[in-house]
Amino acid sequence: MMRVVGLVETALRAVAALCLAVLTTLVVAQVFLRYGLGSVPFFTEEVARYAMIWMALLATAVGVREASHIRVDFVPTALGVASPPTQLVLEAVLDVISLTAFLVLLWYGIDMTIFAAGQTSDGLRISLSYPYAAVPVAFFFASAFAILRLVEKLRQP
Repeated sequence: MMRVVGLVETALRAVAALCLAVLTTLVVAQVFLRYGLGSVPFFTEEVARYAMIWMALLATAVGVREASHIRVDFVPTALGVASPPTQLVLEAVLDVISLTAFLVLLWYGIDMTIFAAGQTSDGLRISLSYPYAAVPVAFFFASAFAILRLVEKLRQP
């Protein structure tokens, strides 16, 4: 099971890195073409924007797996909880709150993607469901990683 999770995480990292490479290449090309040749292809800005969206959201899912995402952990710190069992419970509660937020974003992301299916982008003339699909895809993986983190915490002695 952990091997599959590792493969999924690696795949998400690879796709996010590819999106970053595409984004960087297109932005550099835009600058060169605009100021060097005076003309920019119509699709470069839109593809760069979509690559940035996919990169950021997939990196969010990886951040959840690594526990490097933003979560409110001031409560255990403010309480100065010394006992490990109490600390574990408080961290689990914070993870459940994060999971709830991820599931809500997943739900609304699916709804948003379905709504966008009937619209097309201005530059590429593709369905807007493709860039919008980044939200449910990313938060599906974020939810799965949050669930795995909770299960790992509950299995700790």
